Amino acid sequence: MLKLFLFNILEKSLSIFGKFGINKKTPGAIPIYNFLFKSFWPYKNVTEIQGSKMILNVNDESYAMRKTFKAYASRDVHEEVTTELFKQIVKKGNTVVDLGANLGYFTLLAAKIVGDKGKIFAFEPEPKNYSYLKKNIEINNYKNVTAFQKAVSDKNDKTKLYICDYDSGHHTINKYDGIKAYSHGRKTEEKSIDIETVTLDSFLYEKADSVNVIKMDVEGAEMLALLGMDKTLRNNKNIQMIIEFFPLLIEKMGNDPKEFIRKLIEDYGFSVYIIPDDYNAQTEKMEKLNNVQEVMAYRREEDDHVNLFLKREK
Repeated sequence: MLKLFLFNILEKSLSIFGKFGINKKTPGAIPIYNFLFKSFWPYKNVTEIQGSKMILNVNDESYAMRKTFKAYASRDVHEEVTTELFKQIVKKGNTVVDLGANLGYFTLLAAKIVGDKGKIFAFEPEPKNYSYLKKNIEINNYKNVTAFQKAVSDKNDKTKLYICDYDSGHHTINKYDGIKAYSHGRKTEEKSIDIETVTLDSFLYEKADSVNVIKMDVEGAEMLALLGMDKTLRNNKNIQMIIEFFPLLIEKMGNDPKEFIRKLIEDYGFSVYIIPDDYNAQTEKMEKLNNVQEVMAYRREEDDHVNLFLKREK
């Protein structure tokens, strides 16, 4: 309890010091903060989140990564309403695809639900996130999960993955613009690595006869991923999807978010529901959105984003 108290004081002190001009650029500030962060860290390095073990490495050199670990450690759930919906739609024996798996929160959740006869395919292109994803799968001894260090896109190729300094879940493929646009003044530097891309259609050709659920959180590459899963969506009539819909990032990728929604509704026949409470959803209940205009109406600020649930009505 004392460590938690001291840790919370440390976190609150950052904003106070900032008012006096003390920040990360102040000589010696970062080493001191890192030392105090590690010394007062009140959580276990392996903890149980939603029934699965997750590694929370306080010694990771990345401040953004440590912020992610802190977020998981301090609460047992990420995206609470979306998590509950995910647990409802994923069934025993299902095949689930996790696009943008990050550390594996939804991957682990699905693995626990689908059981030995189910399959999880998890894609995470960023090396550090991928390493933690693999470790989290291993420490839970989940044999029904296969992880791939690739980005799902519109072609089998190579591209640039731009690394985000301020958020370990905000790395983007192809273009750096989205990272800069969502920085809100936070320090960011353009840097990238080469990664492989794959279409979901080609990947699944010999690996799965059917897919039940797709979770997509790909930081602006939604349209690219959609273009590469045409056959998958047409061949799986009962497929359900949960998508983080972030118009600003889609625009910065060079695509039209309205066209992305139009294709889902008109070309693929999905009914679209806004998931309440998580992110900028301005509703307290699951609400069906009947057209592109209704989906886009929630967007009051440029960087507003929501989670969407897609299914085909019987």
